[in-house]
Amino acid sequence: MSNRFVAFLLAARWTSAIVAIVYHIRYLVFVDYHAVETKSTLSTAFYFLTGLGHESFAVFFVCDGIVAGLVLLRHRTRSAFDPGAASLHLGALYRILLPGLLLGACLDLAGSQFFNGSGLYTAYPEFSTLTLTTTSLLGNLLMLQPFIVPTFGSNGMLNFLSYLFWSFVLLLLLVQTARLERRRARLAQAALVLLVVALMPHAFLFWAAIWLSGVAVVFLGESRRLRPPLLVAAGLFGAAVLLSRAVASNAGVLPPPFGEWIVHNKFLFVALGFAAIARTLYPDRSRGHGGWLDAVVGSGERGAGQTAAFIFFFHFPVIMLLVGVGSTLLDRPLMQQPTLATYGEFALLVAACLGTTALAARAVDALGRHAT
Repeated sequence: MSNRFVAFLLAARWTSAIVAIVYHIRYLVFVDYHAVETKSTLSTAFYFLTGLGHESFAVFFVCDGIVAGLVLLRHRTRSAFDPGAASLHLGALYRILLPGLLLGACLDLAGSQFFNGSGLYTAYPEFSTLTLTTTSLLGNLLMLQPFIVPTFGSNGMLNFLSYLFWSFVLLLLLVQTARLERRRARLAQAALVLLVVALMPHAFLFWAAIWLSGVAVVFLGESRRLRPPLLVAAGLFGAAVLLSRAVASNAGVLPPPFGEWIVHNKFLFVALGFAAIARTLYPDRSRGHGGWLDAVVGSGERGAGQTAAFIFFFHFPVIMLLVGVGSTLLDRPLMQQPTLATYGEFALLVAACLGTTALAARAVDALGRHAT
């Protein structure tokens, strides 16, 4: 049971990373679906599958929330604050942040200097705004993007890394206030929640809510509550994905205010559907935690899980460079019409990006093990 859950989380992380790559490459090298001149069953299926980018972000956030919840579970019985509860998870984020920023800086500098013939880095702001400043770099090192500084370089995915970081920090603070005297604990928790809601931007609150659905999987699993049948959970997830893709940004699918509400919350529905599957597969605590808890946490913070996270957060600069090389040296245009030839080029780009990022992640992991 526990091995199945570990494999499930790993597969979900890797799938999220690959779908994110596919989504961003398709967005750059193909026209939008409404601009496709000759629509077919193949093109419709292609755009449906490659349009699941934000849905994959939601799945990744739920997976990270599950790992974070298990980190807290492992340390919740301690009588005093254990810095390991924070350093284990936050350290995993920084182990990919530091080399990722360095890699992104090198790729963006090379791309903007030598492979910007199509204006990819400087004349395409709707896809990426290049920010290679010292202020942005320092701010990103402190996880202040996008609150105070823009994301460093072309990598818009760093916003999500910051959201995960601060979601975990704030949850740790909330947990620690529970150690106060009961009345003070409630006042401190209420004040913290109110401050976060008042000061944090809506985008952070939205993705933090998605992340918390992963944390909830752990605590529902420990209390053995709300365990839906697998077929029901899978049906809910599939329906949420179909609804998300069918609605897109069209608030007119339902009369107001329901259409607008669905558009704004569709990724949350996807996250809740995926969390339902995770809750169904969550190991039965009556068997004891044994070593499975460490195995699940390790699956997200070391080895293959860490590689998937690196790919998820740092594929953007790799895509930009590969597309820049193709557009400058091979004269390949951006935003093409889909054809069999362009589908082939797309597949090669996906493979090249995935392979390059995975090799970089493995090198980073090897250096980290050697250093320790």
